Amino acid sequence: MEFAVPQQEHHFLERLLGDWVVTSATGNEDCGPESPDDRWIETVRTFDGLWYVGESRGKMPDGRLGSVMMTLGYDPQAGHYVGTWVGSMMTKLWVYKGWIEPDGRTLTLEAEGPDFTDPTKTAIYHDAITFVDDNTRRFTASVRQPDGTFQTFMTSEMQRQS
Repeated sequence: MEFAVPQQEHHFLERLLGDWVVTSATGNEDCGPESPDDRWIETVRTFDGLWYVGESRGKMPDGRLGSVMMTLGYDPQAGHYVGTWVGSMMTKLWVYKGWIEPDGRTLTLEAEGPDFTDPTKTAIYHDAITFVDDNTRRFTASVRQPDGTFQTFMTSEMQRQS
């Protein structure tokens, strides 16, 4: 068996490596750098350039501490980015299928999950990671509406710390 080697598509994910801090977020305005005990921090590492794992923790809007873990990679056989997301605030394992947007700096990750307005249904979600520059990135979460458009329900901006 041959070991996998990183493809060109994996190199896009290298920009995620390092330690990050959330500097602004909708829904949790207390998470900024002026309140270090409340802010969300993330550390992203790699498994030999094939898989990227981000572990985040911080204060939830209700005051509880939360933790999340995201894994990202590229599946050459499937021809798209793949990943997962889990959080301490829910029991759902989110499974991503992703692609790079035409702007060349946004990775959109699509997943199906519980419809937050009707738990008997599911909905399609997009989580987008946009690199503003090498040390700043934006996260945007949106849900597909009945008319097919996507409505943003959460955004955050992160700064690289190291």
